[in-house]
Amino acid sequence: MAEPARVGIVDLGSNAIRFLFAETTGGQLAILENHRIPVRLGLDVFHTGQIPEATMSATVDAFRRFRATCDRLGVRHVRAIATSAVREARNRDLLIDRIRQATDVEVEVISGTQEAYLLKLAIEARIDLRRGRSLLVDVGGGSVELVLVDAGQVASADSYRLGALRMLETLAGAERDGEPFVDLMDKHLHSLERRIGGRFEAGPVDRYVAVGGNVESLVDLLAPKGAVRRQDGVEACALADLRAEVMELAAMPFAERVQRRGLKEDRADTIVPAGIVYARLGELAGAGAVLVPRVGIKDGLLAEVVRGHREPFAAEDHVDVVLSSCRAMGRRFHFEAEHAETVLELSRQMFDQTRELHGLGGRARVLLEAGALLHDVGVAINNDGHHKHSQYLIEATELVGLSEEERHFVALLARYHRKAPPGREHGEFAALRRRERSMLERLVALLRIADALDRQHAGAVRGIAVAIREGTVELRPILGNDRDTRLTLEARAVAEKGALFASLFGKVPRLVAP
Repeated sequence: MAEPARVGIVDLGSNAIRFLFAETTGGQLAILENHRIPVRLGLDVFHTGQIPEATMSATVDAFRRFRATCDRLGVRHVRAIATSAVREARNRDLLIDRIRQATDVEVEVISGTQEAYLLKLAIEARIDLRRGRSLLVDVGGGSVELVLVDAGQVASADSYRLGALRMLETLAGAERDGEPFVDLMDKHLHSLERRIGGRFEAGPVDRYVAVGGNVESLVDLLAPKGAVRRQDGVEACALADLRAEVMELAAMPFAERVQRRGLKEDRADTIVPAGIVYARLGELAGAGAVLVPRVGIKDGLLAEVVRGHREPFAAEDHVDVVLSSCRAMGRRFHFEAEHAETVLELSRQMFDQTRELHGLGGRARVLLEAGALLHDVGVAINNDGHHKHSQYLIEATELVGLSEEERHFVALLARYHRKAPPGREHGEFAALRRRERSMLERLVALLRIADALDRQHAGAVRGIAVAIREGTVELRPILGNDRDTRLTLEARAVAEKGALFASLFGKVPRLVAP
């Protein structure tokens, strides 16, 4: 009988630190302990950009307790992530170093889109997202994660700097000048409404799912009033009841929320801004009710570990998520989907059949695939110089499953798929580490050939058989239904765009007769 595996999970958030201990045996999962420690990293970070010494010490002490519990429970594996406040802190490296030195725990600072991915992972374990459109929202201390899921696939994932603790810090001064906090929040949310309004042009979502301690506390307050029911196997309440409860709390002084409503002090202040955001997003999405599954990103991270992803986020572990996010971005900018998918397939085949030349691994393959899907997305701005527009759009768009560094890499892939190849005279290319420069050059060489093989944007070449010769690489096309298609333009494009490939690998790519 297999020994049970015990894991420890840490979510180092802006408003609190959450620890979770679990045991897995034969595919079954059991939660052993669950703790929340109210250390507010965001309180000073959102105001000064720094984590003060007292908060840093409290965080390290909390991790020492976590390590002691790991030792007591026999935990063999640990994953620790940090979100908005640590992402933004200028002295975050000092905190991470001190935690590592004190406890031997490595903290992974994740992006907003990685938070969104974990949010979906946690929720889909409780709610079936495979039918219709679902809006998933997590209002944290520093940021709001918003994921739109269509038939189980991520259609968009965004992170906004509108967390509850951040809003308290941002609006505190204005509130002292006499303007009601609710009015200030409504004004502040106009920017969010403008940015996400287009997400719901297709009509109301089929389900609105909210996670986070504040929405759970709102449901707890509504339950004695008979306003909470079960839907899809989880708690649910009418959005109108949620807003009414938030407005009632907003009208109370802080002390009254604690004394009369039984809220903890570190919840009594953030519950109002968080509740306003939850209510407004649900209204924008046309939702009548909100589902509250009582999970969080720590549960998503636990699901990651159980799946076997025990190391920091890697694009190759989430290729389907990455490509789903790229396709969603492409649709947003009305990309030429058939050409993008053709170049994607040809890029894969070029990569797989020339491994002995380029020697790259799984991460590189995923980045090439993402670049293949998005290489022409800049046409949405202007066809002339669209490779540069593609770079700009990719840099400015969150892509689920990719780190900021990886997204920058994909943007450069798109930038160099045509015109001038990568060169030291380009500042962004020169700024890459040597290993990344080498990988980018080799992937650009493959992407250029894949794009050349669909020069007519007609899908004439459906596949490619590669034969590596002494001084050449023969590309034998696999044709689609029209086998009489002349590939004159493709052959010319391969000869032109294959120059980088030839210079890197010492072999001239040549399109041969099928």
